[in-house]
Amino acid sequence: MRVEYWFVFSCALLFASCGNEGTVQPGVPDSEAYFPLEVGRYIEYQVDSIVFDDAPGGNKKDTIRFQLREEVVSLNVSQPGDTSYYLHRFRRNSDAEPWTLTDVWATGYDENSANRLEENLIFRKMTMPVYEGLRWIATAYISPQTKVQVGTEIIEPYEYWDSRVQSIDESGSAGAFTFQNGQVMQIRQVDTDDELMKRFVHEKYVRNIGLVSRTDTILDSRCIELGDFGPCIGKPWVDHASKGYILSQVMTAHN
Repeated sequence: MRVEYWFVFSCALLFASCGNEGTVQPGVPDSEAYFPLEVGRYIEYQVDSIVFDDAPGGNKKDTIRFQLREEVVSLNVSQPGDTSYYLHRFRRNSDAEPWTLTDVWATGYDENSANRLEENLIFRKMTMPVYEGLRWIATAYISPQTKVQVGTEIIEPYEYWDSRVQSIDESGSAGAFTFQNGQVMQIRQVDTDDELMKRFVHEKYVRNIGLVSRTDTILDSRCIELGDFGPCIGKPWVDHASKGYILSQVMTAHN
């Protein structure tokens, strides 16, 4: 649990209000409805992931499946317009098990961004007001050389992020839920693939609910270490990835 980063997060929100790119553009009214924060609000997800580890003769794939619950439990107002919330994250393997608290994160708004503190990393989830084609850097406060352990391997997942609102106020679905026109926004946080590194993160948000689905593909090719790109070019990533993960997170319940 990373409660010790709460002060850092509050200071970063204050700094972020001065650091947004570009000029003011006409945006969607009530943009914060796509990132609602209120004490007592929760969302539950089904999470499925494949973790890749390098192994002699190929790669090892470990499949992980669990349920995740995120609940807003308290708030802090540092100054007008800057509100931060504690976010409790719970995990269980099945409906038959009780929820276990695994992390305390933070999330909130500054003057024109919605942000999340995940462990000690600050992500700019979206800038506001949102509109189709809006671009920003979600990892602006994260060094691209930041290293993360995935399985037994070390990877740098935050290179080349370039976020963009792909569509907004449309219809859509997530898992068993369907949403009418005017409710759904899709964001591409990163989408790069040079056959040696693949970075793809796609998120779907719904008005007055928040994040309803997310897909991640963060992979490095084993040909980077081999120094021979021939064995990897044109082959599926699931065959030549040496490290990283593929993740699917889909909403199953909310209030």
